[in-house]
Amino acid sequence: MFVQLLHPLFEGLLLGITVAITLGPALVALLQTSIKHGIKTGIFLAFGIFTSDFFLVVLAVFGVSEIITAPKFHLVFGILGGILMISYGIFTFFRKLPKNEQVEAISEIHVKRSGSLPYFFKGFILNIANPSLWFFWIFWVVSINSTYGGDRKSVVMFFAGALGMILATDVLKCILANKIKVLGNPRVKLWINRIVGILFFIFGAFIITGTLLEYLGIHFKVS
Repeated sequence: MFVQLLHPLFEGLLLGITVAITLGPALVALLQTSIKHGIKTGIFLAFGIFTSDFFLVVLAVFGVSEIITAPKFHLVFGILGGILMISYGIFTFFRKLPKNEQVEAISEIHVKRSGSLPYFFKGFILNIANPSLWFFWIFWVVSINSTYGGDRKSVVMFFAGALGMILATDVLKCILANKIKVLGNPRVKLWINRIVGILFFIFGAFIITGTLLEYLGIHFKVS
């Protein structure tokens, strides 16, 4: 049983790495905050972002597991989720980045209280107020829940791996902020996008395959 749970944990770690290397406002905010205000402040911001991610995942996991229970629903949502993920992977892989493209950081929130703790709340509030983040995590929870046939232990292990990896890499970004200047290189950004595209394509194929196998397995046992 324990060995079986290692599979979703490992797969979650892969998602965490994929999200971690995706270029976006949160990445820029972490780097800029760490450079401007120090590593400690950047880590507080990272924990705020992590806490909001954790809150949304828990909310989605317990909500989805109660609503989507029938195998046919798992099949439909799993296949749709996989198709969307493959499409996004293809789009990301072939997307051409303008040489002068700049990724804007999360907008500043000015706090009266000094110190690092306010940046925890800043990361939490700004992250959880982002509608696209709600869609992102709900989409993944629905897809992964379908892939594992609604098995809550497997779903929990998957997202434990994903969120754990995201937090670990975010802390690492804060520590190495002054050395991660290579991200400004257009060629590096292009290849990062291609790698992310390939990984999302693989995840899409994994979701569809896992959903189909789970669905056929359930009906085989029933019959």
